[in-house]
Amino acid sequence: MGNYQQLKEALERQLTHLAQLPETPKTTVLNLLDKLRQNRFHLVVMGAFKRGKSTLINALLGEALLPTAIVPLTSVVTILTYGEQVRIEVRFHDGSTRLISPPELVDYITERGNPGNRKGVREVEITYPSDYLKDGVCIIDTPGVGSIYSHNTEVAYNYLPYVDAAVFVVTVDPPLSAAEHEFLRDIREYVHKLFFVLNKIDYVDEPERQEALEFTRQVLQADLGTGQVNIFPLSAKLALEGKHNGHPELLTASHLPEFEAHLRDFLFREKGRVLLISCLSGALKAITDSTLALKVERQAAALPVAELEAKISQFNQELEGLKKEREMSLLLLDGRLKGVATQFDADLEAFRRETTARLRREIEAVFQEKSRQAGDLRQEMEKFLFAALRDLFIGWRRQEIDRLSQTLAQTHQEFAARSNAILERLTQLTARIFDFSLRGVAVEEVFADRSRFSFKFKDEPVGLEILQMTITGLLPRALTKGMLLKKLQENVAELVDKHCGRLRWDFHQRLQDIGREMRQSWLERLDETTNSIRQALERARTQKQASAQAVAARAGELDRSLAAILQAEADLLALRERLAA
Repeated sequence: MGNYQQLKEALERQLTHLAQLPETPKTTVLNLLDKLRQNRFHLVVMGAFKRGKSTLINALLGEALLPTAIVPLTSVVTILTYGEQVRIEVRFHDGSTRLISPPELVDYITERGNPGNRKGVREVEITYPSDYLKDGVCIIDTPGVGSIYSHNTEVAYNYLPYVDAAVFVVTVDPPLSAAEHEFLRDIREYVHKLFFVLNKIDYVDEPERQEALEFTRQVLQADLGTGQVNIFPLSAKLALEGKHNGHPELLTASHLPEFEAHLRDFLFREKGRVLLISCLSGALKAITDSTLALKVERQAAALPVAELEAKISQFNQELEGLKKEREMSLLLLDGRLKGVATQFDADLEAFRRETTARLRREIEAVFQEKSRQAGDLRQEMEKFLFAALRDLFIGWRRQEIDRLSQTLAQTHQEFAARSNAILERLTQLTARIFDFSLRGVAVEEVFADRSRFSFKFKDEPVGLEILQMTITGLLPRALTKGMLLKKLQENVAELVDKHCGRLRWDFHQRLQDIGREMRQSWLERLDETTNSIRQALERARTQKQASAQAVAARAGELDRSLAAILQAEADLLALRERLAA
C-alpha cells in the first residue's frame, strides 16, 4: 500500500521504542503495537464459476496458488493471509484440522476433489509470502456467490458486513446470471465498498470490449439502483503470466496495476488512515499520561510533607467534581442512543404500515392482471411478492442506516469531545495544583462502523402450495382465485412483520455494541490518566521516607526519563504531520 506501509512501519518503530522507555505505560503501548500489527484489510473476492475469480486472486498474489478451471465448492471459504512460509490448514465442521500441501488443495475446495463437500470442510486458511498480503491485505474467497450451486450463498452474505472491500468479477461474455442479479440487488447497501472487475478483456478486440463494458455498466447500475458504476477492465490471465514469469509488458497490457492502485488507495482512506490515527493518538495519550506523572512526582517530591498532603487532598476534591461530570456525560450518551433506537423504531413502524398497505394494493392489481393470463398464477404472484418485498426492504434499510449512521457519528464526535474536555481539565488542574506547565493532547477518533449493520433478505414460502394442492380441481376457478388472493393478502402482513422484526433485532443488537464500546473506551482513558497521577503521588510520598541522596538520584532519573519521553513525543508529532499530508 505504498505510503501507508511506510507510515505503518514508521509508527511501529516509534511504538517499539516507546515501549522500551521505563516510565511509559508498557501494557498500553504494547496493546497499541499489537493492534497495529494484527490489523488486516479484509478483501472478499466474488464471482460466478468461469469468471476467472481464482485467476484474479492468483494474479494479485503473483503465483498460481489456487486451482483454476475447476468447479469450486460453494460452502468452503478460503482465507489467504501473509506468512513467511506456505502453510495450508484445512478446518472441518467437527472442529478438527489438517495441514496439506498446495497440490492437495483440489481435494478439499473443489467439487471434483470433494463432491458435495462430503469431507465436511468448513474453511481453508493459506499463509503465503506475497508482498501483496504483506501489505496487510487478507483475501477471502467465497466461491458460492452466483455459482451453479447458487443455493449456498449465505456464507458470502455473512462475510459482507465485516469486509473492508469486495471485488465482484464479471466477464465480457457471458452476461450476468440470475443468481448474480439477485445477489447484487441484495447487497445494495454495501455499494460504497464494491469494486467491479470486467475480466477476460484479452478475449475480445477494443470495440467489443467497450461494448461489453457499457452493457455491464448499465446492468450493474440497474441492479444496484445507483448512479455511475466504476468498472475495471483487465485480464487476470495476462497479469498472472506477467508477474509470475517476469514480463512487465504483459502486466501493463493486463491493466491490473491500475485496479490495484485504486483498491489500495481506497483501503488506506477507508481503514488504513483510521487505524494509524487511532494508534498514533493512543500513543500520544500514553505520553501525555507519562509526562504528567513524571512532572507530578518531580514537583511533589520537592514539597514539605504537610504541603504535599494538602495538595493531594485538593486534587482528590477536584477529582470528585470531574467524576460527577463524567457520570452526567454517560447519562447523556445513554439518552442519545435511546433516542436513536426510538427514532429507528418509529421509522420502522411507519415503514411497516406503509409497506403493508402498498403491497396489498399492488398485489390485487397485479393479481387481476396475471389471472387473465396463462401460466402458474401462484408461482407468478410469489415471484412478484418477493421481488417487491426485497426492493422495498433493502432500499428503505439503506436510506435509514445512512441517516442514522450520520446521527451516530455526530454522537460519537460529541462525546469524544466531552471526554477530551474532561481529560484536559484533569491534566490542567493537576498542573495548576503542583505548579508546572503541560501541553494537552486530544485523542482523535473516527466513527467508521456503518457497515456493521447487517441484514439479509430471505425468500420464505408464503404457504400457498398446500392451499393450491387442496383446492385445485375441487372448486370453481373463480373461487379458487379468490382464495389465492385472500391468502396472499394475509401473508403480506405476516412477511412484512417478520422482516421488520429481523431488521429491528439486528439494529438494536449493534446499537448496544456501539454504546458499550463508546463507554468502555472513554472510561478507560479517564481511568488511565487518573491512575497514573495517583501512582506518581504515591511514589512522591514514598520518597519522603528516603535519604536526600536517594531523592536526588530519583530526581535525576525523572529528568532523563522526561527528556526521552518528550523526544518520543516530538517524533510522533512529526509522524502525525506526515499522516495529515
